[in-house]
Amino acid sequence: MFSSGTIIDSGTVITRLPPAAYAPLRDAFRKFMSARYPKGETDDLLDTCYDLSGNNTIYIPKVSLTFGGGVNVELDIAGILYIISIRQVCLGFAANEKDDDVAIIGNTQQKTLEVVYDIDGEKIGFRAGGCN
Repeated sequence: MFSSGTIIDSGTVITRLPPAAYAPLRDAFRKFMSARYPKGETDDLLDTCYDLSGNNTIYIPKVSLTFGGGVNVELDIAGILYIISIRQVCLGFAANEKDDDVAIIGNTQQKTLEVVYDIDGEKIGFRAGGCN
């Protein structure tokens, strides 16, 4: 859990994580991907991109969002990758400037999830396959 909290925002495209959470995700993703694919062009926000052209089958590591109470939401490929072009496919996460900035779960990660808000119970739930 992030000390500054987390918001779920369908108006934000790329999920933003505190640097202390983003760096291990990015590093593990890079380790997996760099053994298989050449790097692609990056930009100011998306710093982990690959050129997937010429590949019939793509392998990516599993990525999950883990919430308090033991809730674990495994993302599918649409929630992990942000595709600009076949030559620029990027990890769909980015780092906030500071560790105490609020984390934002963006719409890239929400694409194939049904998000259920229980306002009275002050809980949130996720179900895979919600927007297929």
